[in-house]
Amino acid sequence: MQPPIEPLGTSSRVEGVADRLRDLILSGRLPAGDRLPNERDLAGALGVNRSSVREALRRLEFLELIEVRHGQGSFVRDLSESSALQVIEALLADPRTVTRELLRQLLEFRRHVSLHIVELAALHRTDAQLERGRRLLEQERAAGSDPARALSLDVEMNALLGEATGNLMYQLVSNLFTRLIERLGPIYYNASRDHQRSRETHTRLLDALAQRDAVLARSVLEQMLDYSEAAILAEAKQLEEQGVIGPGARGSA
Repeated sequence: MQPPIEPLGTSSRVEGVADRLRDLILSGRLPAGDRLPNERDLAGALGVNRSSVREALRRLEFLELIEVRHGQGSFVRDLSESSALQVIEALLADPRTVTRELLRQLLEFRRHVSLHIVELAALHRTDAQLERGRRLLEQERAAGSDPARALSLDVEMNALLGEATGNLMYQLVSNLFTRLIERLGPIYYNASRDHQRSRETHTRLLDALAQRDAVLARSVLEQMLDYSEAAILAEAKQLEEQGVIGPGARGSA
């Protein structure tokens, strides 16, 4: 039995349809293999016109969340078949799909890619990029223990490392991690964060970049990831036990 599809507000159209259906798919309430209602029925249930539904379905097809079979309808695809990295961000947008296991897998993926990114950044960074990193470090020192500012500066530093690789593909993946850092902000960037430790490791990382020492840069980042991953998963455990995240959570992140 398919979950009820409630009407959208008058201000929502294509984005609202796509978001509503995407959430149902990612949460598992519309499981893989299910056939979606036809365009007319979806339009009626959501209170929008068929052209909005049609465009929303195109977006879901682009994300490889559904398969449109001509003459048969639209069917939900297995999530593991999608090659669209935007799906990762979408999973983190709804607290019902955020679980410790999802975060563990995400952090494992980030670790493997980020370690190579920082090695390339150490080898290929420019003097201008190194100077930008030093300015970010000065801003971090001036920010003290402000979690919001720490998040903003880490986002900028992460983007800088991706740019410094000189490889567009790694830069694009680094941009994804930047978005994920923003999504995970409330879990890690809070009052319990060790800002002094962060500043010290960022200093060591920039020193490694200055020396073009890829081995040292990797070692420093490994230590940073060990600490941050443990903190994120510990916080996620508490949030899951409290029902803030996980299948029983309510609302959106």
